[in-house]
Amino acid sequence: MENIPRNVIIDLLPVYISGEASQETKRLIEEYAESDLEIAKMIKMGELDNEDISVKNILPDELELKTLNRVRKRIRRQMLYAALTTAFILLIPLIAMQFTNEVNWDTLDFLIMGVLLFSAGLTYILITKISDKTSYRAGVGIAVLAGFLLIWVNLAVGIIGSEDNPANLIFLGIYIIGFVGAVISRLGAKGMSITLFVIAVYQMIVPLIVSYIWNSTLDASPGIIGITIINLLFALLFTVSGFLFMKAAPK
Repeated sequence: MENIPRNVIIDLLPVYISGEASQETKRLIEEYAESDLEIAKMIKMGELDNEDISVKNILPDELELKTLNRVRKRIRRQMLYAALTTAFILLIPLIAMQFTNEVNWDTLDFLIMGVLLFSAGLTYILITKISDKTSYRAGVGIAVLAGFLLIWVNLAVGIIGSEDNPANLIFLGIYIIGFVGAVISRLGAKGMSITLFVIAVYQMIVPLIVSYIWNSTLDASPGIIGITIINLLFALLFTVSGFLFMKAAPK
């Protein structure tokens, strides 16, 4: 439970004691309470009151409402940070377009890039709330950056041939592995390290899959050597992320 900030557990206590928490949340809080006597005492008090008095005496409506409002405000603030960062980055190509014809984005380009930047930023902000460890946050940052760049490069020019080549859909496997791994591990450091290592291996065998299934596309730029180099660079990023998650995992 070292990856879960104590304040998160405290924020979830009203929902737990009122009996409205999901099974996953109940298990999370109970596991945390095994190593935190104060949290365990709060839970015990709530359970005793369930039998005799009402839990509202320990956790009144006002406290529950304040907790929910605090969570909502935190989420809105995080979304605002991601939106402002996205807008600032999009200003760069917008300003560049005023001075050079080399940058020529249309509305769709700005929309797609805005969605990608906002999604990547918000993902990083929300996931890094799970742990205060620098290595965990760095691991998330590198994984999100690699995932963002992979989509961007494929949409812009394509890694296998052009951006219109359906062979580039093979990279969807990376996001499927990441999603499944995150769900199974519940974003725990150890499970995420394994997930990132699996992604790195998948990334490295992409050139082999391409040469076997889409051999005809290898005549187009960047060719098998270029595809191999690009995939190895992304595999390196995912590997570094995996080692950072491993460092953040409880011993």
